[in-house]
Amino acid sequence: MDTSPPTATGGDPFPEGESVATIAAPDALFASILDIAADAIIVVSSSQHILHFNQGASQVFGYLPEEMAGRPLAELLPGRYRSAHREQIETFRNSPERARRMGARREIYGVRKDGTEFPAEASISRLETRHGPIYTVVLRDITERTLRERHDRFLSEAGGLLGTSLDVGRTLQALANIPVPYLADACIVDVVGPDGAWQRQVSGSDVPEFQGALATVGRETLSWDSPWRAIDAMRSRKVEMVSAITDDWLEGHTESPAELARWKALHMRSALFVPLIARDHVLGSLTLLRRGASTFVPEHVTLAQALGTRAAYAMDNARLYTMAQRATRAREDVLSVVSHDLGNPLAAIRLCAAALLEAPPSDVKEQRHLMQAIGNSADWMSRLIQDLLDVSTIEVGKLSVERRTEQVAPIVRQALAMVGPQAQQRGVELSSSVGDGVPAVHGDAARLIQVLTNLVGNSLKYTDRGGSVTVSAAAQGDEVLLRVRDTGSGIPADQVPRIFERYYTRKRGANKSGSGLGLSIARGIVEAHGGRIWVESAVGEGTSFFVALPAAR
Repeated sequence: MDTSPPTATGGDPFPEGESVATIAAPDALFASILDIAADAIIVVSSSQHILHFNQGASQVFGYLPEEMAGRPLAELLPGRYRSAHREQIETFRNSPERARRMGARREIYGVRKDGTEFPAEASISRLETRHGPIYTVVLRDITERTLRERHDRFLSEAGGLLGTSLDVGRTLQALANIPVPYLADACIVDVVGPDGAWQRQVSGSDVPEFQGALATVGRETLSWDSPWRAIDAMRSRKVEMVSAITDDWLEGHTESPAELARWKALHMRSALFVPLIARDHVLGSLTLLRRGASTFVPEHVTLAQALGTRAAYAMDNARLYTMAQRATRAREDVLSVVSHDLGNPLAAIRLCAAALLEAPPSDVKEQRHLMQAIGNSADWMSRLIQDLLDVSTIEVGKLSVERRTEQVAPIVRQALAMVGPQAQQRGVELSSSVGDGVPAVHGDAARLIQVLTNLVGNSLKYTDRGGSVTVSAAAQGDEVLLRVRDTGSGIPADQVPRIFERYYTRKRGANKSGSGLGLSIARGIVEAHGGRIWVESAVGEGTSFFVALPAAR
């Protein structure tokens, strides 16, 4: 290819052998001025052929200066812009302006020697010579700046989306979808709660097959013993990148053939594992997946880290908000219990005390009755306060349980002795049945007595005079099964699922006051022993509470 400058016969205004350098300045000085510039500086003739191509232009476009001498400037532009660019130069030639910034109304692009396009900003100036105008184009590659601006917009929009809700579930869903498709083809969010429970959320997809495979993976949950790479990222608190995911890699990072098959169905090529850390606490991880040939580069890692930081704080804020809501509800519940349930025994104490002070009865038996009423009311208040303390310790997982090997029969006897007067007062028959050979349990006897008294006390509340409550114990495999059965009104089916909730009281047949804490406390104590508790009931047929405790070895 002839790389010499165009001649006059080719439409160039300069005589053969004469270049812009010979007109504008001495050769060496002109070249030195242009070549020290970091920007691309290109001088073209009136026919838009290149007269000078500096070192900055060589670095930007990838061509050597001698390669571009005499070639059309249009070769440095994407094909779709060439025609319009020629017209713009002609318009500029006929305008009174001597200099103009190019691309003022829209972005402009250049094309490198390898065919890749890049965003640019450029300005052009015109110099009139005796041979006609020559043009100097100063061009700057703004790829990095444009990329930074896009990343900043992405993070800004991500922050806005993460801040739209303080609901943990919605925040998780938003986080899973934010990186797609800007940063990855799919995203999986794994978080671990303060109670150690794991939760997973996956991004959506417009491709049905891929969406189905993602949904399948989304039904799995992690554990700290999982070989999945996200656990490594959480432990090290550093981003982990896998540039090439192979079947062998997947086999080494899954726990079963079924799990391996589920991950294979995603057809991943590369992955990025980003820990979610807020206020020095590791909350979980982001798994960013790519299916195409392009892998993650350092700038993607930086962007993913920035997203992970924003996401972690959004998750932590949502959790703190949820905890604050729970604390507010708990406070309101406690105030409700204190104002309502403590009000009754306090009123009884005031009435009895006033009677003893203002008009004490002469009958000793009547005096004893009033003093006993005061004592019973005080015991009632003490039980309510203890219930509030117990439910608080259960809530934070700090319930005190001192385990020993205990026989079941004495526990049942002591529990019935404590509720015996209450059963007698209500006219309800109370009995027990502990089968032969019932093994001992490894537990806290005082706490287990508390469980039985709460269960029996609940049964007595809903059993009419003439009814019965029976406590039994029997061996069942490796467990001891305790049962509290009453002949009371029974529990409506719609209330059974809520019967062990805190502060929940049955609406039908609840003719006696209560804090709604007894059954919740019983469940907490049983679970602290590694046991199970459940209820079976039918309206009009009575209720049975079951407690299964591990037998002592």
